[in-house]
Order: sequence, then C-alpha cells, then structure tokens
Amino acid sequence: MKRNWSLTTRLSVIFAGVMMSAWLLSSVLLVAALSSYFRHQDAALLTGKLELATELLESEADSGQPDSASLARKVADAMVGHSGLYLSIKTSDNRLLADYSSPGFPLPYGRFASEAAYPDTMQTVEDEGWRYNVIVRKISAQKTGGQHDVLITAAYDTGFHDEFISQLKKWLIWFNGGLMFISVLLGWFVTRMGLKPLNELNRLASAVTINNLSKRLPARNLPAELMATVAEFNSMLERLEKSFRRLSEFSSDIAHELRTPVSNLMMQTQVALSRDRDAASYREVLFSNLEELSRLARMSSDMLFLAKSENGLMILEKQNVSLHEELEELIDFFEPLAGENHKTLKLKGDALVRGDRLMLRRALSNLITNAIKYSLPGSAISVSAEHNSDRAFVHISNHTEDIAPESLGRLFDRFYRGDASRQHNTDGAGLGLSITRSILLAHEGDLQVAVNDNVITFTAIMPATEGP
Repeated sequence: MKRNWSLTTRLSVIFAGVMMSAWLLSSVLLVAALSSYFRHQDAALLTGKLELATELLESEADSGQPDSASLARKVADAMVGHSGLYLSIKTSDNRLLADYSSPGFPLPYGRFASEAAYPDTMQTVEDEGWRYNVIVRKISAQKTGGQHDVLITAAYDTGFHDEFISQLKKWLIWFNGGLMFISVLLGWFVTRMGLKPLNELNRLASAVTINNLSKRLPARNLPAELMATVAEFNSMLERLEKSFRRLSEFSSDIAHELRTPVSNLMMQTQVALSRDRDAASYREVLFSNLEELSRLARMSSDMLFLAKSENGLMILEKQNVSLHEELEELIDFFEPLAGENHKTLKLKGDALVRGDRLMLRRALSNLITNAIKYSLPGSAISVSAEHNSDRAFVHISNHTEDIAPESLGRLFDRFYRGDASRQHNTDGAGLGLSITRSILLAHEGDLQVAVNDNVITFTAIMPATEGP
C-alpha cells in the first residue's frame, strides 16, 4: 500500500536533498579546481627547469668544448633545494650528459625510457604505483654544437599533491555525511516552524461544527501563501452558514405552513366522525377537505419547482417571446378579478426576450396577481415593458399600504407574506415571489423591488433579443 508522507517529511527531505546537491556540487568543483591548480603549478615549475637546463646547455655549447662533468655540476647546483624533482639531459642516441634527482625521488636515473613520446607537453606517467608529471624538450644539434639532438627531460613527483587531494576527498565525504544529517534535522525544524500557521488553522477548522458555523479563521499574521486560502475558507463558511440558516428557517416555515391545513383536515374529520351524519353533511366535509388537500398539493408542487430551480434541473424550451403580447393576454385574463375591487390595469411598452414562454408567463402572472391582491381598492396598476441595451425590463407598480424596510428585503423569502394583515388577505402560501425570482434567475435575469411614496414597483429583468 502506498504510504502517505506528511508535508513536514516531504519538505524536510526536499530541503535536505537540495542542500546535499549544492554541497556535493561544491565539493566536486573544489576538488576539480585544486587538481587543476596543482597541475598548472607543476607545469610552470617544470617549464622553468627546462628553460634553465636549456640555458646551461647552450652556455656550455658557446664555450667551444662542451664538458659533461661541468654541465652536470651546473645542473646539480641549479636544482639544489627542490624535492620530488628529476632532470636529465641526454643525446638522441641515449648518451647521458647530465642528470639530477632530488633526495627520495622514487625512480632511478634514466627510468623515463619513452621521453620522446612527450614532446614539450606535460603528461602524467604512472609507474609501479607512482605518478609523475613529465615534460620533454628537444634541442637541435645546431644549437648544442654537437652531432646529435639533445633531449631534456623534467619530471615532478605528484605524490604530495595526490595525498592532499585524497585526504580532502575523505574529509569532504565525512563532512557531507554529517551535513546530510544536519540538513534533515534543520529541514524538519524549519518546516515545522513554517507550517505552524497551517497547524493552527487545522486546529481552528476542527472547531467549526454544524452548530458553530459562526467561527472564522483569523487572517492576521499569516504567510502570503495562506491568505487567499483562508479568505476562501471563510467565504465558504459564510455561505454555509447562510445556507444552513435558510434551511433552518425553511424547515420552520414549512412546518408552520403545513400545520394549519393538516390541523383543519384532522379537526374536520374528527367532527365528522363524532356522530352519525347524513350524506349531505359528509359530502360537505369532503369538499372542505378537498380544498385543504388542493392547497397542500399546490404547496408541494411549488416547493418541487423551487427545488428543481435551485439545483439547475429546470429544462428551458427557449423561443422568442413578445412581452407586450404576453402581458396583454394576462391583463385580459385578470381584468375581471381586478374589477371586483374597482382596480384597473394599464399596459404600455414592448420588448422581445428569448426564454421559456410558459415559465415567463407564470412569473409575470405571479407579479400581476400579487399587485392585484395587495394594491389599494380603486387604484390603478401600471404594467410597462421596455428594452434597454441587451436587457429587457417589466415594471409592475401599484399603490399599497406602508411596508416596513425590514419587510421589503424579505419579500422574496419562501412563505413570507409581510405583516399579519396580509396573511389574512390571501390564501396563498407565500411562494409566488420566490418562484418568480427563481424563474428569472434561470433565464439569467433577476427580480428587484423598490418603494416610493407608498408605490411599490417590482422589476423583472431578462436578457433581451433582437429580430423576429
């Protein structure tokens, strides 16, 4: 089974890996730099000795009669004080003119039998576990005044340098091993300190429960990387709190709304069963129960419609809809109802929208019904449609009684029907405006309300369209 590593462990390993990679690279570069430095130093030393031997050889040639013994003394005097150094001068037919070997030089004289293979370029030679840097220079017979060319060989023992590099590598191995251990501990400590705000957020988040959604995570003194996360988390908590509050209120409201018809049904049924009655009495009770059951059926249907709307399950059959034609038909339908209380409906304007004709008709019907129910007797109800840019507006205005500001903001809540006097004024369930707003939202529109001098205006906003 795959193991889930903690964030602290992952960051600690990554931190240690980065540190070790950096130090290993530095160690490799250090060793390479020192090796290159020692090699250049050896090359400079050997080149200097070759120059000196060349001058000595040419000075002997200028004297007229080169003397091997004199040349050997001069070479020995020039090389005094150098360790690990070897120098030889011999002719191309392998006749030795002079040579010098520092005390303790590991190879005997003349051991470099293949000097001719290294013409004036420093090469590294290994022999019996020893390593040397060797340069061979060829001097022509014309410059030496002899019959044969002369080969000058300079060699330097690299044992001291090699020993130093070897010890440095061992020290770096131990250093990097210790550094790995320190890097893991340091990475763990730094990660724990860096993740302390996140651990604190986890502790606070665990305290958030369904009964305690009002808590918010503190946004102060947080790293910049966590600011956006905390802000989004707090925003999510706020949305959840509002949703749970609405759900709680809805549960309470629906229980209240269902209690009345259920109580009426139970009471009427109990009264009917309390004694024997004739068929007409039972028929009257059944008709009364049917009214209550119809009310429950309408409420259930409306609640199902709202649930589908809020979860995006409504299927819209969109088509071009003339608002003037739809409003005109609705006004003709509702004029008898308005005329009972001497109310009049006035229509003006037009706009073309694209949407589901039946749903838009239901939304507009709810608004007109609401205006007829709650307008003052004998008043006029104004219905107007207009087209502005890419939006269409339907304004429905009517005179009404005083509305408290706190009630105005709750008109679109489910089961809300304003003050107590309004509740007795209608047998509705208080879902009409909620349904209307959900229909408009499904059409990418909205529903707004405003009150000015006891004139309340509902404005339905919908996307407008052009053309037939």
